Amino acid sequence: MRCLQEILSLPQYDASNYEGPISDFVQLLVVQPTPFCNIQCDYCYLPDRDLRSRLSRATFQTLLEKVFASGLVGGQLSLIWHAGEPLVLPVAYYTDLLQVIDQLGLPRSRFRQSIQTNGILLTDTWCDFIRQENINLGVSIDGPAHLHDRHRKDRQGRGTHGRVVKGIELLKARGIDFHVIAVITSDALDCADEIFDFFLELGVQRLGFNVEELEGEHLGSSLINRRAETRIRKFWTRLYERQVQSGDAIQVREFVRAYKIIVEGTPLTTAESAMRTNSQVAPFGIVSVDWKGNLTSFSPELLGLKSIHYGDFTFGNIHDIDLLGLRNSQKFNRIAQDIYAGVKDCARSCQYFSLCGGGAPSNKYYENSSFASTETMYCRTSIQMPIDVVLADLEGRLGISRSNPRRQVSA
Repeated sequence: MRCLQEILSLPQYDASNYEGPISDFVQLLVVQPTPFCNIQCDYCYLPDRDLRSRLSRATFQTLLEKVFASGLVGGQLSLIWHAGEPLVLPVAYYTDLLQVIDQLGLPRSRFRQSIQTNGILLTDTWCDFIRQENINLGVSIDGPAHLHDRHRKDRQGRGTHGRVVKGIELLKARGIDFHVIAVITSDALDCADEIFDFFLELGVQRLGFNVEELEGEHLGSSLINRRAETRIRKFWTRLYERQVQSGDAIQVREFVRAYKIIVEGTPLTTAESAMRTNSQVAPFGIVSVDWKGNLTSFSPELLGLKSIHYGDFTFGNIHDIDLLGLRNSQKFNRIAQDIYAGVKDCARSCQYFSLCGGGAPSNKYYENSSFASTETMYCRTSIQMPIDVVLADLEGRLGISRSNPRRQVSA
């Protein structure tokens, strides 16, 4: 096995086909331990969920060697185990993989690990491992049982709500910090109070909402219409009112993010500045790798998906190419240029650009059929609306007139 010094001496690539900026660092490394998932959510975008294959130790080793050889790793590297249900593989599997880090001479502190799980398979053994490795844990649950079980069923068609709640109660009993992600579909939009009360009673302190998207294998969404967007705006408004009324007992991710970029952020003015801030649009800002070692960049959701325009979004395999060697790929250059063109169009046309930074390429492609495009339903409902809600509150507190509804949004 190579030591770190040998890794860093691997050849670098000088590929200049793509004319836009690249990320200064890999901000997120998304690794698929297995594509298999033990449940069947009806809004899931991921392919190959029946496939029980797993990432090999050799592939993980090669991945780390190539990532660190690229010179694109800064201080700490965020490593997320994702794309399938990570907990279907045993703790011993991850213990074995993580030994690769030690054998490469890399301190564990260089990695900030995260797992997003459906929570069904949580055990005391998993809790011990999560605590030992200081893993950032997210649990997926869509709120009360009648909403959750409508969409998140197991492979026998049974609801999973009770088992997820049991897993969350175990985390609480073991004193393990976690956050929750809930998917919002049309049937949840009139239930803002019920949803908030459920999570408040469950003891959730950090909560994020993913609005049901049209993406990948999920070719339709219950929210692709303007009437639904009116209801989504009311949903966000009521959630914000409840967050404030609760004294921020629950901090909703979308409002925390909106407040931070409005009050503390540096307004973005150009596509170039956005591409050094928005990791989804910058080459190598996010690197995603499937269990076979196939690589993509940009939005993690692109991993393993097919495309009528590009064939797929795989740029190469980590066993065959060094990371910066992706830039020698014609497909990589075409996609990177198309994404860059879309960001530049956003900079020219969108009043939210200074805070958003060009959106998510995966949403642009699957909603607009092109990376070189601008506004999406995801933009309107998950970025713009929470910003509007927080801005309205700040303006009200400061006594700022809202007479110009088309004002330029800036920090």
